[in-house]
Amino acid sequence: MKKMSNIYESAANTLGIFNSPCLTKVELRVACKGISDRDALSKPDPCVILKMQSHGQWFEVDRTEVIRTCINPVYSKLFTVDFYFEEVQRLRFEVHDISSNHNGLKEADFLGGMECTLGQVSPQSLSLLLGSFGPF
Repeated sequence: MKKMSNIYESAANTLGIFNSPCLTKVELRVACKGISDRDALSKPDPCVILKMQSHGQWFEVDRTEVIRTCINPVYSKLFTVDFYFEEVQRLRFEVHDISSNHNGLKEADFLGGMECTLGQVSPQSLSLLLGSFGPF
């Protein structure tokens, strides 16, 4: 039996899958202030997309609801993320103006975003981090 276990561990390590114990689940709530729109005739319909980095690639974790015609959205969606002790977990928050006709990102205008690590997010620093809005 021990031999079989080593095979699985070896495969997991080769694929880059590590069994780090999850310290806790973290809930993140997002709000934006003073979003400038690329369209001068209307206010944006913003949506925040949370991405995480894994093995050098960014992947979408979740997204907020779209709040129509709003430059100061406060989202009700909670992002739930596993926090792993002693692992650097990179987060990217992207704000997109989602067209009322489409919910996809291909038609959306990128309005801004920011990157941080999950370890940097705390009740005291969250508003400061989200305040540093702009292109990457």
